Amino acid sequence: MEPFLYMVPYLLVECTSSDEQRAQYSLEPFTYERPTNIPPARAGDCGVYILKYIKCHALGI
Repeated sequence: MEPFLYMVPYLLVECTSSDEQRAQYSLEPFTYERPTNIPPARAGDCGVYILKYIKCHALGI
């Protein structure tokens, strides 16, 4: 995971098309955390479960 934390900010800067867009991105590495309070998924429902988790995380729930 660690290499991606450093690589993604550089990709964002390099893939922008204008200097204005480039100015809004920082080269500071991303951070991540692994939540520990996620209940286990049953067999076969992991795809739907992860999509719901992403939605809740994006909404700050």
